[in-house]
Amino acid sequence: MRIFSRRALPFVFLGVASAAIQAGPAAADPVADFYKGKTVSFIVGFAPGGGYDLYARTLAQHMARYIPGSPAVVVQNMTGAGSVRAANHVYVNAPKDGTVIAAVNQNMPMYQLLGGKSAQFDAAKLAWLGSMGGSNGLLYTWHTSRTKTIEDAKKHEVLLGGTGTNSDSHIFPTLINNLLKTRFKVINGYSGGSKEVHLALERGEVEGRGGNAWASLKSSNQKWLDEKKITLLVQIGLEPEPELPDVPLLLDLVKSPADKQIVELVSLPTFVGYAHWVSPEVPADRLAALRRAYAATLKDAAFLADAKKLDMMLRPQTGEQLTATVQRVASTPKDVLQQAARVLEWTE
Repeated sequence: MRIFSRRALPFVFLGVASAAIQAGPAAADPVADFYKGKTVSFIVGFAPGGGYDLYARTLAQHMARYIPGSPAVVVQNMTGAGSVRAANHVYVNAPKDGTVIAAVNQNMPMYQLLGGKSAQFDAAKLAWLGSMGGSNGLLYTWHTSRTKTIEDAKKHEVLLGGTGTNSDSHIFPTLINNLLKTRFKVINGYSGGSKEVHLALERGEVEGRGGNAWASLKSSNQKWLDEKKITLLVQIGLEPEPELPDVPLLLDLVKSPADKQIVELVSLPTFVGYAHWVSPEVPADRLAALRRAYAATLKDAAFLADAKKLDMMLRPQTGEQLTATVQRVASTPKDVLQQAARVLEWTE
């Protein structure tokens, strides 16, 4: 064993200090240095009170602890055109430095791929952080409506509340009308999102809604389910929800191969779910750090406790999984995309 003399100790300490000083710059974390003292904003494409807002706010409360530099994390609401305005803002106008995160309609990638004329973003290039969970879309009516089944909706007109032509509240009824010859009529213009449409339901202005996710319904309107205030007519997704074995799946109701291909295409956003992304121009090291922070937050005990209190459905997916799925959709043959756009009445 080597023994240092007392006379040598000052030189040993000096050497250690010198090494520490030299190692300082190499040990610095540029991502933490960037985020320190900054604010990260989630831009929610709907008004407060709905599922997208609830999921983003719950995530934001805990995510700051996992982002290097511990920035403040806030939520801002930007309504308009079923989230197109918010998606365009994050992609085009907002800072592209990793401080602005999109929390927008799960249909935004599909909308752009099907030729949505207002989209200023490229779905295949979105930098996904991850998803808190996807769930099937639902079309339902209020308990006072005479429409109790899809067959009933073929016999008479059924008024549904909607937020805009780019949202599920318009997409799903339009798709079903075209494929099953139902008579849903969507009254768009409820700019406040879920909250405004549901108030319209309770006031009797409309009979139902055509675009709420099962996860959102459970977290925001569990009382309706408990009290049987609504009738679930059909679910839109690639597979039935485990809790809804008796609610028909649209994919099972259509017969022709071409119609099934269109339904599968339009159902893919249910896989995306409550997902979040940033501009593709965000530096790679910050994107990687945000993805790690996102994944860590979804495993955090305090976050999970809050999610349980709110009865939030969690089915986490990574940014890499979402990227692969959206890029797969982006490779769908052009003729199928064009036919789906015609069915949804998105042709210019």
